[in-house]
Amino acid sequence: MEQKDYLMREIEKLAQFLMGMIRRINGLNVDNFEVEMNKINEDLVAQFDLTLNGFIRIDKSELIEKLKNIDTNNLELLTKLLSEIIYKIDKLEKRNSYDIYQLAKKVIVLIEYLNTETQIFSMERMQLKSKLQKRILNDEEL
Repeated sequence: MEQKDYLMREIEKLAQFLMGMIRRINGLNVDNFEVEMNKINEDLVAQFDLTLNGFIRIDKSELIEKLKNIDTNNLELLTKLLSEIIYKIDKLEKRNSYDIYQLAKKVIVLIEYLNTETQIFSMERMQLKSKLQKRILNDEEL
């Protein structure tokens, strides 16, 4: 019983961490972009042992292996966090800082993984995937 409580607390702590990161992304602007992205990268390393560029460079199977022990609700939040980062980088025109094309591909990998693991249809996930696929197609046209 005690171990189950501990695991539940850890899952909740990760959820709170990810929701806090999403709020931080929403507060990014041109003036604080570099400083905040450095902090976000530090937090990602502490939590997932990957920077944003690490997420971009890691191959699909390694990514799944690295994240497979994370609760699906927290993977949903991680997917949302990474997609919010993509949109914010694009909006602030900081595409030269990160390869959002490759990052979008990794988010799609996470979405597909969640689709198979949860076996529950999610309209929100499908909309996000469609939006990211359009974003990737736009990059391919450039």
